Amino acid sequence: MLYFAIAALVVILDQASKRIVWEVYKYSGGTDVIGDFLRFQLSTNKGAVFGILSNAGHLLLVIRTISIGVLVFFAYRMRYAPAHKRVCLGLILGGAFGNLIDHIAAGEVIDFLDVGIGTHRWPTFNVADIAVTAGALLLILGYALHPESHPKENEPPLREQS
Repeated sequence: MLYFAIAALVVILDQASKRIVWEVYKYSGGTDVIGDFLRFQLSTNKGAVFGILSNAGHLLLVIRTISIGVLVFFAYRMRYAPAHKRVCLGLILGGAFGNLIDHIAAGEVIDFLDVGIGTHRWPTFNVADIAVTAGALLLILGYALHPESHPKENEPPLREQS
């Protein structure tokens, strides 16, 4: 159940960071952390990543809930997978659940990390977004760099030799 422990840790870090930053910067809006490269800049997002489906309301809630259900199914299917794959899945699951909590509680997600140079800024994001992105990229990278370690369809998994 490594993925559930990782997911729980991500949810705790995500929700705690959002609450702390909200309480500290709710009146000022934010502050520079590393010059103008990294800022805490409070914003909310009613949509999915980059504001996609921001007017979808209940549809987005249904999509997020189904996505988490699919992730839990994959977690069950991957319960014997190597630890690094389960960690990646835990990151994705925790991030998805962290943003779902915000969506259910407030109808929008709190974002606060603002990265860029001058007027060239990346869309504001949060710890949950980092976890989903890192988990997905690491999982894809693992499959790309080590395709031999993944069984092909209708082929039994490789057994480690003692």
